[in-house]
Amino acid sequence: MEKKNNASSIVLAILFLVSAAVLVMFFCVGYGMQDTFNGNTYTAPQYTGLLLIWLYALVGICTASVFIFAIINGIKNLKYRKKGERKISFVAPVFFFTAVAIAASYFLAGTDPIRLGDQSLFENVSLLKLTDVCLYSIYALVVVAILSAFLSMIGVFKAKIKK
Repeated sequence: MEKKNNASSIVLAILFLVSAAVLVMFFCVGYGMQDTFNGNTYTAPQYTGLLLIWLYALVGICTASVFIFAIINGIKNLKYRKKGERKISFVAPVFFFTAVAIAASYFLAGTDPIRLGDQSLFENVSLLKLTDVCLYSIYALVVVAILSAFLSMIGVFKAKIKK
């Protein structure tokens, strides 16, 4: 049996290697940076900024790939509809649920100040709202991902093959 290397698996391997390198640099290189926050001095890893930038890049890559492949999948589905064939696609429901989860998260998000470790209040309303939206939407999407994995394992999404 031949082993096939798809472009996506090669890209995934490259992203994994870069992520591993950034994590090793973050945890193993050293803690030489001094940050001052609210009058207190904290020691931070040297590559905290690099780790954050890489995480933002990964989020951007994932978001772009989801949208690009959704558009490609939609174009392929149009070809099947023109031929009179029926092909089931879960792209539209996934996008719809993601949009609903983010919208509901936005309306559920609070802006109450949070007390920090040094007993000061964090009152930046936009960051508090953004944090709540991210957390609530992640919670909803993780629950749906676990439910989808369970349903897939028991065979609910199994394709019916015509013989």
